[in-house]
Amino acid sequence: MLVLIRLKNICIEMTKKYSLLKIRQSRNEFEALLRIYGISNSTLCKVIGVNYATSRDFIKIPSNLRFIHAHRLADFIGLTVQDVVDTIVYDLNKQ
Repeated sequence: MLVLIRLKNICIEMTKKYSLLKIRQSRNEFEALLRIYGISNSTLCKVIGVNYATSRDFIKIPSNLRFIHAHRLADFIGLTVQDVVDTIVYDLNKQ
């Protein structure tokens, strides 16, 4: 639990890392959501408990994200799981 609190503090500090332009250049809404909250690929893999390549694939194709991973991410960010799922579904409806 303490590790997640430290990661969240690091995440808050990293929010300045992504400019509005970088957020607009996101490949999909899920990636934009991660950038808005300052979550990098390495932070994502630590939060949801997968390796770097898998988290990179989840960012490219968010519909492959499993429910347990969406739940862990939502808990870390402070959103509901439904918010994360809605973001992924929005991308599916755009295609």
